[in-house]
Amino acid sequence: MKPSAIPASNRSDDPNRMRWTQIAPRFFKKHGHAYLMLLVPVIFFALFSVYPVIWALKYVFYYYDGYELHYTGLTNFKRLLNDTVFWKSLGKQAIFSLKIFIELPLAFTLALILHTRMRGKNFFRAIFIMPYIIPGSTMALIFYVLLNPYNGELNRMLLSLGWIDKPVQFLTDDRLAFLSGMMIDAWQFFGVNMLFFLVGLSSIPKDVYESADIDGATGFKRVRYIALPMMGRILQVILFLSMLNTLKSMGPYLVLTDGGPNHATEVTFLYIFHQFFGGRSSVNYGYGATVAVVTAVFLLIVSIIYFRLTKRMDYH
Repeated sequence: MKPSAIPASNRSDDPNRMRWTQIAPRFFKKHGHAYLMLLVPVIFFALFSVYPVIWALKYVFYYYDGYELHYTGLTNFKRLLNDTVFWKSLGKQAIFSLKIFIELPLAFTLALILHTRMRGKNFFRAIFIMPYIIPGSTMALIFYVLLNPYNGELNRMLLSLGWIDKPVQFLTDDRLAFLSGMMIDAWQFFGVNMLFFLVGLSSIPKDVYESADIDGATGFKRVRYIALPMMGRILQVILFLSMLNTLKSMGPYLVLTDGGPNHATEVTFLYIFHQFFGGRSSVNYGYGATVAVVTAVFLLIVSIIYFRLTKRMDYH
């Protein structure tokens, strides 16, 4: 065969191939270690994030109780539309997220105090972050002992002081049980948000504060016109993470009340947990996957709306 008849892509003197053989070694020598380091998290992300999502998308069209798999089409979605417990749990999840109006102001106030040159501030930082370090299940068990309406330590103390005549039903009254869970969850996470606020406050140049002092800006004005505007980007992230975490949390309700009494504390993700692992209803992986997928879509919509509404906070 004549050399001219050999395809250009197979010739040893092909300029494109020669260019690639020269660029590839230099590229991998320069960036190869970075891609190698990224390979492990990408693999774990695919195994523990992408694969479960694909698995859930598959099972929304099936009834599966762990033994038999039956194709049901859109039956799970039809059931979801008429499931009053799910829609009520979605409303409870939204109400539960309102705890950030207690958690974040407390965290920001403590961050302002600890950002000063006060003595022992590192000690107080460690104390305030302790609730976040304690495992959630352990913390919920501790509060169960404290709030138990029959022999709880809090009721014993209040009775001994004469402040109440009978035990307060912290975990058996609908409203008190839900409110108790909100307060416990806010107490657990305010410390980590305090650290985030401290990072944001530390990122503000000292020259700005010095200029503000010369202009006579003190106290609340420093916070209103300097700290909050210059923390716009990190404040946007803190608000988003706090909101998202509360919207996808089951709080301490699994240990404290298991969704009771009468579904009063059964937020959406606790309801999903019951569908997968059992509770007041039989296990149905297919329906649990359907509820999880629909809830994830809701969270995606909320996230998009949030970033559109807070776009002005994200500035350089």
